[in-house]
Amino acid sequence: MIFCMKNVQITVDDELLALVDRTAKPLRMKRSQVVRQALREWLQRQSIRSFEREWVSALKQKPDDAGDADAWLPAQEWSRK
Repeated sequence: MIFCMKNVQITVDDELLALVDRTAKPLRMKRSQVVRQALREWLQRQSIRSFEREWVSALKQKPDDAGDADAWLPAQEWSRK
Protein backbone atom coordinates (compact mmCIF):
# COMPACT_ATOMS: atom_id res chain seq x y z
CA MET A 1 0.00 0.00 0.00
CA ILE A 2 1.40 3.37 -1.02
CA PHE A 3 0.53 6.47 0.96
CA CYS A 4 0.74 9.93 -0.49
CA MET A 5 1.55 12.43 2.22
CA LYS A 6 1.38 16.19 2.08
CA ASN A 7 3.76 18.56 3.79
CA VAL A 8 2.13 21.06 6.09
CA GLN A 9 3.64 23.85 8.08
CA ILE A 10 2.55 24.37 11.66
CA THR A 11 3.68 26.80 14.30
CA VAL A 12 4.37 25.68 17.85
CA ASP A 13 6.09 27.40 20.72
CA ASP A 14 9.62 26.44 21.71
CA GLU A 15 8.55 24.79 24.96
CA LEU A 16 6.04 22.51 23.24
CA LEU A 17 8.51 21.55 20.52
CA ALA A 18 11.18 20.71 23.10
CA LEU A 19 8.69 18.57 25.02
CA VAL A 20 7.69 16.75 21.83
CA ASP A 21 11.33 16.09 21.00
CA ARG A 22 12.18 14.84 24.51
CA THR A 23 9.15 12.58 24.60
CA ALA A 24 9.46 11.25 21.05
CA LYS A 25 13.20 10.52 21.10
CA PRO A 26 13.13 7.47 23.44
CA LEU A 27 10.17 6.16 21.44
CA ARG A 28 12.17 6.58 18.24
CA MET A 29 9.38 8.68 16.78
CA LYS A 30 9.82 11.57 14.40
CA ARG A 31 7.97 14.83 14.92
CA SER A 32 5.73 14.06 11.97
CA GLN A 33 4.72 10.75 13.52
CA VAL A 34 3.83 12.49 16.78
CA VAL A 35 1.75 15.09 14.98
CA ARG A 36 -0.04 12.46 12.85
CA GLN A 37 -0.86 10.41 15.94
CA ALA A 38 -2.08 13.49 17.82
CA LEU A 39 -4.27 14.52 14.89
CA ARG A 40 -5.79 11.03 14.55
CA GLU A 41 -6.57 10.93 18.29
CA TRP A 42 -8.06 14.44 18.17
CA LEU A 43 -10.24 13.52 15.21
CA GLN A 44 -11.41 10.37 17.01
CA ARG A 45 -12.37 12.42 20.09
CA GLN A 46 -14.24 14.90 17.88
CA SER A 47 -16.13 12.04 16.24
CA ILE A 48 -17.13 10.64 19.63
CA ARG A 49 -18.23 14.07 20.89
CA SER A 50 -20.28 14.62 17.74
CA PHE A 51 -21.99 11.24 18.16
CA GLU A 52 -22.72 12.00 21.81
CA ARG A 53 -24.24 15.40 20.94
CA GLU A 54 -26.43 13.82 18.27
CA TRP A 55 -27.47 11.05 20.65
CA VAL A 56 -28.39 13.49 23.43
CA SER A 57 -30.29 15.64 20.95
CA ALA A 58 -32.22 12.60 19.69
CA LEU A 59 -33.03 11.54 23.26
CA LYS A 60 -34.31 15.03 24.06
CA GLN A 61 -36.59 14.90 21.03
CA LYS A 62 -37.83 11.37 21.78
CA PRO A 63 -36.92 10.26 25.31
CA ASP A 64 -36.62 6.57 26.08
CA ASP A 65 -39.54 5.00 27.87
CA ALA A 66 -38.25 3.46 31.10
CA GLY A 67 -40.89 0.75 30.75
CA ASP A 68 -39.14 -0.51 27.63
CA ALA A 69 -36.23 -1.62 29.78
CA ASP A 70 -38.43 -4.20 31.49
CA ALA A 71 -38.68 -6.13 28.22
CA TRP A 72 -34.92 -6.75 28.35
CA LEU A 73 -34.83 -8.13 31.91
CA PRO A 74 -35.35 -11.77 30.85
CA ALA A 75 -32.43 -11.50 28.43
CA GLN A 76 -30.28 -10.02 31.16
CA GLU A 77 -31.17 -12.85 33.55
CA TRP A 78 -30.39 -15.42 30.86
CA SER A 79 -26.94 -13.94 30.25
CA ARG A 80 -26.01 -14.33 33.93
CA LYS A 81 -26.52 -18.11 33.86
